[in-house]
Amino acid sequence: MDDKFLTLDEVSKYLKIPKSTLYKLTERKEIPSVKIGKQLRFRKSSLDKWLFAKEGAVTTEGVSSPKEDEICSPKTPQKHILLVDDDELVLKTISKFLKNYNYEVTSACSGEEALEKSQTKDFDLIITDVRMPGIDGIETIKRIRVLNQQHHKPTPKEIIITAYIDTEAQRAAEGLGVSDYIYKPFIAGEFIKSVKEKIAFNINLN
Repeated sequence: MDDKFLTLDEVSKYLKIPKSTLYKLTERKEIPSVKIGKQLRFRKSSLDKWLFAKEGAVTTEGVSSPKEDEICSPKTPQKHILLVDDDELVLKTISKFLKNYNYEVTSACSGEEALEKSQTKDFDLIITDVRMPGIDGIETIKRIRVLNQQHHKPTPKEIIITAYIDTEAQRAAEGLGVSDYIYKPFIAGEFIKSVKEKIAFNINLN
């Protein structure tokens, strides 16, 4: 596509995300857009810059493709990760990254959806954003813990990711015993190290 103004339908197909999500992003002014008359339009060059920044939620600094000894053997049961974030592009980026290491990833775009999925599936690790509409990441962790206790299921380890400096949320996380509070964009090598450590810790407990 040349540098031109795109329609909502064209952007939806280009980014492979629903139009309803695009509406929400424009309402929150999280995606570059302009009004031409009464029509919503998106400049291609601005869109590409925004997309690049979003995909930069995981930077590749200090990391290359997974080595053979870093990827689970086919004989090793896959570890299940619940990934929670209200930004669909961040979900796609991090999910794709984790799947490269042979983790099974279930995505949820809200705390409510994460709770629903926790009722039907067991997870080895929960990775959640903090600021989300409805139930935030801290409350999501609390409710999933209660849910697992009620059903006598082991509680997975948790990692919190966020793009905002929020000392109150970080203190709340520490109060829950969540030591991994990672700011986006984060370095892929450090992130996957944290993921492996949390899952290994759970394996040793079970």
